[in-house]
Amino acid sequence: MDAKEATKAVRDYFESIKKIKFIFDVRNVSYDEEEDEWIVECDVQNLFDEEPISYEIGVSDETGEILYVEEIED
Repeated sequence: MDAKEATKAVRDYFESIKKIKFIFDVRNVSYDEEEDEWIVECDVQNLFDEEPISYEIGVSDETGEILYVEEIED
């Protein structure tokens, strides 16, 4: 898996849980060798909301599975 595939897994995750259109903006993607996971930081905003919500999502390098989703306080 690479950064692009990890980002796609996160976008697919949000598409599966959101029932309306949204804006998806990646802030940062990094790889944690110790945990063998990708860490994707992104902003997700529903089309009619004024402010996006920032998230940190862990993605397994081996399986592409979403390991955790945490909201980031700015």
